[in-house]
Amino acid sequence: MKISNYTFLFANSEGYFVFNALSKAFLQINKECFDVLSEKKNNNEQLNKQDIDTELFNELVNRLFICENYKDEFLIYKSANMNIRNKTSAMSITIAPTMDCCFSCFYCFEKGNHTKTYITDEVMNAIVKNISNRKELQYINLTWFGGEPLMAIDKMRIFYHKFRPLFKGNFSSNIITTAFHIDENVIDILKEIEVTSMQITLDGTEKTHNSIKFTDGCDNAFQKVISNIDLLVEKYPEIQINLRINTTKTNVCEYVELHKFITDRYKNYNIFMTNGYVMNRNNSMTTIETSTLLSNDDCSKLAIDLWKNHKILTHWLMYDNYLTFECAVRNRNSLIVDPEGYTYQCWEVIGNKKHAIGRLDKEGNITEINQKELNRNLYGADPFENAQCKKCSYLPMCSGGCPYQRIENEFECGKNELCTTYKNHISEWLTTYLELKKLGYFSKPKEEENEK
Repeated sequence: MKISNYTFLFANSEGYFVFNALSKAFLQINKECFDVLSEKKNNNEQLNKQDIDTELFNELVNRLFICENYKDEFLIYKSANMNIRNKTSAMSITIAPTMDCCFSCFYCFEKGNHTKTYITDEVMNAIVKNISNRKELQYINLTWFGGEPLMAIDKMRIFYHKFRPLFKGNFSSNIITTAFHIDENVIDILKEIEVTSMQITLDGTEKTHNSIKFTDGCDNAFQKVISNIDLLVEKYPEIQINLRINTTKTNVCEYVELHKFITDRYKNYNIFMTNGYVMNRNNSMTTIETSTLLSNDDCSKLAIDLWKNHKILTHWLMYDNYLTFECAVRNRNSLIVDPEGYTYQCWEVIGNKKHAIGRLDKEGNITEINQKELNRNLYGADPFENAQCKKCSYLPMCSGGCPYQRIENEFECGKNELCTTYKNHISEWLTTYLELKKLGYFSKPKEEENEK
């Protein structure tokens, strides 16, 4: 048996640990076992039962810390991902009822795509037909996107009442919004159409947010959004609100202040905050704009600093406890639709017809297939076909990074950073995770700490 390619060994003041990126198992071991495993891994040598405690050896086998060969464990991970890609019982749907928006943020990938077009009954009927044609479907997750979807709240309501009576399976719905258009009528409709989760974007504290998001007829967009959130938690306290703080080098210093403001104001409500690191999605950005963007290393250091120095927990400090995950880009059973019925594999390009893979006809079939674009999405930048990714110890933690960014690098001379932010910081991440676990941040941890 060999030490798995996905196994990491590290030590800190608390002891000696072993972590596996594939199984997500996490064990504490004694120094003697740690030294043996480290030597075997560093020298690429076989580990035999007599080398360590028998009980620990069996545990290492069961938790995938050791394997017969690297190819088989790679195939374990690949097969799990392929099952997700080919799954037909669950479906992810993203609908942009309009590409219209009252803002023009510099980083928005939809720059230039803010058309006044709104979804029609014909397109809604085509989406419903497409869903009805999928006979094995048991679960749907619907995301409302844009543009600003709340500018088409009446269209959202119409679609819901066309679709929901015909689908009897499990259903969940969320929305990504600026929250600028929230009022009592909007809240009533959100309840009615079963939107139970909302992502709201902020660009920093009041001054910074207002320098990026501004529109006619409003001299303080930040205060408008905060007032709308106040109304939302009053009228719909059950909804989960995720505040995404769009973070750049310019406003990174504001996160602590903003976190305190939000935490103090909404400490009794179902509101969470997270960094949304702004990345270059638009070739029309200026050099000044792109110079404000954060690198992967910046993201890692920021997350660690926020915890160490301010005790602020961000999602970047956590790792996922499930075996694998896969982006909808590589799943034929996902559907992303713009107001005109054009379909896409990734919402990063919604509204840009150059990247549409087709268009829905009145029977719900995707026609006018753009085979080149479809091939690129499904097969063109697959990490399982990339020699570097196939050998990487971090592959189960990042699944090859963002598929859209991979496609840009592969076909459009892009220079996106694809590797996970855990890379080069794995010991810091895992040490912090142990600290968080001791403090009770994880109610159902998958890992265990065993002294052998």
